Amino acid sequence: MATIKTTTPALPDYITYRFANRLVYVRPAHTYEVRVHSFTANEIYRPRLIIRRPALDIAQKEFIELATIPRERISFNTVASLNRQEPRVVRISESAWFAAVARQLCGGVIDILVSPDPSAPPTYLAVPSPGEMTKDEVEILRKTRSTPSSPTHSRQSSPSGRSTKSAKRSWLPRLN
Repeated sequence: MATIKTTTPALPDYITYRFANRLVYVRPAHTYEVRVHSFTANEIYRPRLIIRRPALDIAQKEFIELATIPRERISFNTVASLNRQEPRVVRISESAWFAAVARQLCGGVIDILVSPDPSAPPTYLAVPSPGEMTKDEVEILRKTRSTPSSPTHSRQSSPSGRSTKSAKRSWLPRLN
């Protein structure tokens, strides 16, 4: 009888988390988020059972500004080459966390992104002050804001272009 032996892929010794252009080496988490699990009596007393920190906990610990961000707004991304094409940014879902991290090279970079707060008011473009702009930008702004100077054309008084002094306007009643 043939048996199929499966092994769990080994995680790299460390990976790199990147957030706001800052990098930190971390031991890779086995899970994305804490899962509620009810243990049986046998599982509780197993000495090999080790509680590990999930990826979100590590990210919030290493980057203090993430501590107050709701966990559902934090996501992890990596760069992957799919079908030998150009590398693309790929979000790592909770269900694929372990497999995606196991395929990372030692020191591989995982980007941490924070999605915008859906309850926050919309942001508007800030108008820079002239001191913050280059001379070229100021000149472009000046040209687009000013009305174009055009030579004054004398307006013809009648659509036909003829003088109206001698023409009778039959449609207007004569006052006299």
